Amino acid sequence: MNISPRQRDILAWLQEAHQLGTEQLADRFQVSPQTIRRDVQALCEQGLARRQHGGLALQAAQHNRSFAQRSGVQGERKRRIARAAVAWLQDEATVFLGYGTTVAEFARALPPEKPLRVVTNNLDAALALADKPAVETWLAGGRLRPADRDLMGFATLDFLQRFEAHVAVLGAGGITAEGVLCEFQPEEAELSRVLLAHSQSQLLLADGSKYLRAAPCRVAPLAELDHLFTDDEAPEALQALCERAGVALHRCGVAA
Repeated sequence: MNISPRQRDILAWLQEAHQLGTEQLADRFQVSPQTIRRDVQALCEQGLARRQHGGLALQAAQHNRSFAQRSGVQGERKRRIARAAVAWLQDEATVFLGYGTTVAEFARALPPEKPLRVVTNNLDAALALADKPAVETWLAGGRLRPADRDLMGFATLDFLQRFEAHVAVLGAGGITAEGVLCEFQPEEAELSRVLLAHSQSQLLLADGSKYLRAAPCRVAPLAELDHLFTDDEAPEALQALCERAGVALHRCGVAA
C-alpha cells in the first residue's frame, strides 16, 4: 500500500470520527485544502475510504478492507500490542492464532527460541513461524481467501475443533458500545467462536480504532475474554467496558 505518513494519520482519525471534512482536515494538518483533496483522492483510489460531499468517510461496513490495506494502518500500534501480548505467553503452551493483521504481528513478535505449539488459519502468521524452529506449527486447511491471506470454511473449523488450546489469540472487526465483538463476515465470527470455545484463556488484540467500528456479525460479548490488549490512545470507554465484563485491559505504550 503506497500512502504517505499524513494519509496514514488521516485514516487513523477517520476510524475514530467515521467521516471528516476537507476544511477540518486542512486545519488539523496545517496544509491547504487542495493538498487534502489529493490525499482524499489517493485514499479513495486504494479503497481505504470513500468520497463524500466536502470530505471523506469510512467504507461501507459490509466488507472489511483487504489484509494488505489493513496492514498499513495503525502499524506501530499493532506491533506494540503484539509485543505486549507475547510477553504474557508461557512456554510450552498450545496457542490458537486467529486471522487478521494484529495476530500476524503477534506471530512475528514471538522469540524464535520460545517453545510453543501453534494452530492457525492465518497464512502470514504461519510464514512468520516458519523461521522460528522452537515453534511447532499446525496450519488449518480450507478455502483460501486471497485478499485476507487466510483459510476459511467447514474444513477449517473441523480442523481447529480437533485441538484444545491453552490460549486463543484473536482480533476483532469492531467492538460495540455495549461491549460485543463483531466481524464483517459470518464465517469470521464463527471461526472466532470456535477459538473461544476450545481454549482455556482468551486474548483479544485490538487497537483503539476498533471501538465503535461498525461490523455486522456478532461474535461474543467481552465477558468471554480474559485479556484485551490495546494501545495507550484507546478510548477511555473501553476501560469501563472491561471492568464490567471482568476483562483485564492492557494499554500498550511505546515502552511495551
